[in-house]
This record gives sequence, structure tokens and C-alpha cells, in this order.
Amino acid sequence: MIAWMAWRLHRRGLLGFSVGGFLLSFFYGLAYQSAAGKTAAEQAAFGHAITLAAKQFAFLIPLPVHPETLGGYEQYKWLSGAIVLMMVWSGLAAIGIGRGDEDRGLTEQWLAAGLSRSRLILARSAAFALVLLIACLASTLGISAVAPLVGQDANLGGELGKAVSMTAGLLACFGLALLISQLPAERQTATALGIGALVLLLIVNGVADTISGASWLGAISPFHWLERTSSAAPGGVFDAWGTVGLAAAAAVLTGVTLPVFERRDIGRGLLTRLRRRAPAARDASRNPLLRTPFTEGLWEQRVGLAVWVAGTAVLGWLLVSVTKSTADALLSDKTIAAVFERAAGGNVYESLLGLVWFGSALLLLAAYAVVQVSRWAAQDREGRLELLLSVPVSRTRVVVDRALEFAAASALIVAGGYVGVALQAPFSGLSLDPGKLFTASALLWPFALAFGGLGVALASRWPRVAVPLLAGFAVVEYFLGDLAPLFKAPGWVANLSIFYLYGNPVAAGASWTAVLSMTAVFLAGFAAALALMRRRDVSTA
Repeated sequence: MIAWMAWRLHRRGLLGFSVGGFLLSFFYGLAYQSAAGKTAAEQAAFGHAITLAAKQFAFLIPLPVHPETLGGYEQYKWLSGAIVLMMVWSGLAAIGIGRGDEDRGLTEQWLAAGLSRSRLILARSAAFALVLLIACLASTLGISAVAPLVGQDANLGGELGKAVSMTAGLLACFGLALLISQLPAERQTATALGIGALVLLLIVNGVADTISGASWLGAISPFHWLERTSSAAPGGVFDAWGTVGLAAAAAVLTGVTLPVFERRDIGRGLLTRLRRRAPAARDASRNPLLRTPFTEGLWEQRVGLAVWVAGTAVLGWLLVSVTKSTADALLSDKTIAAVFERAAGGNVYESLLGLVWFGSALLLLAAYAVVQVSRWAAQDREGRLELLLSVPVSRTRVVVDRALEFAAASALIVAGGYVGVALQAPFSGLSLDPGKLFTASALLWPFALAFGGLGVALASRWPRVAVPLLAGFAVVEYFLGDLAPLFKAPGWVANLSIFYLYGNPVAAGASWTAVLSMTAVFLAGFAAALALMRRRDVSTA
């Protein structure tokens, strides 16, 4: 019974990542000739350009292996991003198993039925491992499925090896997040620490890949060993020992979790007892930010919001610093320079900055919207919303406060990114128009508001599934905007993607139609949230 329940609890992730992974690898394969060309000479030039550009971004994406081939192109273009998406999924699944089941009352039910704690963790982990393997296989086998359609040879064995390596590496990430989830008192803290640790290991691997003196740091990151397998590309290698080591690390981390879970109380973390007891506070706080739910929400997430703002500023500073060297590397080859200048249709440096930095900023803002929806959904699940409504605070006020809270927080993140870019721009060697730079940064805010409006609406009516729905929508929108130009889709199809609708305003100027469209999405989501919140029973949503 526990085996079936453990499998069933991962059905949404299995469906989304397996079907979505296969389709995305298939569609990226269909777009291969559009991106790389149909002749061997065009594909060789394309691979050379990708290799030159990739050296500047090795701290974010591993260097490509034979990107002129279908497998090498997909390994760099699709699988590198799929690994990051599945890393977040693995971390969230581990937190859900380690602490989420307790919030839902499932852990107590299983333990009361006579199931041991060790067997519970092992059954849940084994079920996720099987689901993860299926998703990784689907994400790689789409490459072989599309190969005959684009005149390429299938590389089935190499893709199977890459899928096994991905599974082992992501299970190591899962095991680490599972262990961390046992330590803090609250699930939200466990989520922040678990996902934060995985992101830190990703950054450590990037530092090891780009700084020769720090290459030894890569040994502590599972992503270092995962990257050693590049067999999805013809001529790539399968690192058997690295894969076995990752699987062993996953087993050890899961094994260490068992005695930790045995020692702690349900609903409490292992480190809870180390907390210092503060004297009871019987007087209301004088902090003016705690007077209303809107400002109270900003104060509550002040530490996390500060990390988002600072992280966005640092990433903007870093990406601007490598934009010129990347453009110069591309322009050093006359053939590639002609193609790139024709595609840019203007200032090459501004066009590349729009792709590199502003494209990354869009992803960060979409991720922040998902995080905020998760926070609102937790307020529903934990009974905090019911407590707030009993004060009484009207349902309309709750929706308005959430919208204002998101608008203010996203504006701070956008401002942080602009500060990082503006501080680095004078020293980067780029000839940037300050007005265009400010406008392009300001237009990030309507983009964030569009996602926030959808998030407010989903959290107001369907809080339990709001996070996967918004995350799935963000993924579909991103890949639609990425694939539509490759397939030369009609403009109205591409404009269905908010990412594509934003465009590249730092190079091409602002599109006020896009601004109005994104603002309309926010207002429509806000209006829908007002109506939906009034119609549903908070306790059973």
C-alpha cells in the first residue's frame, strides 16, 4: 500500500517532466536545422560560434561537446537547462517528503498504521527515484526520436548513458535536500535551506569551471561529476565512475537521513532544541511595517527579499562584465560576425546584452512569482488566511494586499538588477545608451506584474495546485518564446509568450503595445482574484 501511495504522490511531476521533457527535446531537435543550418559547412560554423560564446558563460552552462551535431546541440541547448529545472524539482520533492507529508498529516497516518520511519523514507525515496529515471529517459530519448527527421544519426546508447548520469546526479541533490529538511523547525525554512544549498553547489561548480586555481572545488559539487558525462553528443564520454559515485552519494545521504528522522519529533526539526528561549512579548510591536498585512508581508520576507535583490544585482553586474568579451569573440570570425550583425539588426553589444542579461532577469522574476505563490498557498494550508479573515479582514483586502506586496517586492528586485547593471556598464567597455538601459530595466516590472497577476488569481481559488500551475505556465511560456522564432512561427503565436512579448528593448526600443498587454494581464488576474476569492470556501480550497 505504501509503495502505491508513494508512487501516486509523484504523479503530477511524472506526467509534467516526462511528457514535457520528451516533447521539448523533440521540438528542439526539429528546430536544429533552423538554428544550425542544413549543410555540413553551416553546421560547422554554427558549432564554432556556439563554442566561442559558451566559453564566456562557463560559470552558468557547461562547455558544449560537438555542438554542430544534433546531440551536442540538444545537450547544450536543452539538457543543461533541464538539469537545473529537475534540480529544483528534486529539491522540492525531497522537502515534500521530509516535511510536506507532515503538514498534510500523512506521516502521522502512516506511522499510526504501523509503518516504521525508515521504511517510510525509503519507500518515498525509491518511488521518486523511479519517477526521476523515467523523466530523465524521456528528456533524452526525444533526441533519438527526432534524429531521422533532421538527417542525423541516432545516438541511443549515449542518450541512455546521459539519462542514467542525470538520474544519479539529481538523486544526490535529492538526498542532500532530504537531509537538510530534517534540521530546521519549519518547512519554509527547510525549503529555503535545501534549495539554497543546491543553488550554492551549482555556483561552486561554475566557479570551479572558470577559475583554474579553484578547479578543486568542483569535486564537492554533484554537477561537476554530472558534467563529466557528455555521451548525448556523438564523440562524448560516459563517466562510469563519476556516475557510480553520484549514486553512492545519494545512497549515503538518504541513509544518514534515516537516524536523523528517528531522533526528531514530528512537526519539529532536529535543531529546534538548540533554539534560545526568548522572554514572552506581551506588548504589541511598535514597528510601523507590522500595522497592515501589505507591509507586514514585506517585513516578514525581508531577509529573503534582500537576498533576491542582492543576488539580482550581482548577477546583472557579472553578466554585463562578460558581454563585451563574448561579442568580441563572436565578431572575431568574419563569417559569424556577418550572421550575428544581420540577426541583431543594430548595435551588436546592446543586442547581446538584451539576450544575456535581460533574458536572465525575466527568468529570475518568473521564479520569484512562483516563490510568492508558494508562500500564499502555505498561508491557506497552514490556516493563517482563516485567522486573518476572522480578525476580520475582508477577502477583498487580502487580494489587494497580496497584489501590492508583490508589486512592491518585484519593483525592488528590478531596481536591484538595474543598479548592478548601471554600476558595471561604464567599466565594461560597452557603449550603452543610459536612457535605453533604464527603460529596458523599467519594463521588467510590467513583466513581473503579469506573472504576479496570474499568481494572485491562482492562489485565490486553487492554492493547493497554484504552484505547479504557475510554474508549468512559466516553463511553457519560456520555451514557446524560445522555439517560436526557430520555427518561424507567425507573430501572433510568438506573442502568446510573455517572454517573447518583452522583446529586446535595450536594442530595439520599447514596445508600448507589449507594456499595455502585460499590464492588462496583471489587471485581469487581479480582477479574477477578487471574484474567485469571494466564491470559495477557504477551509476546503
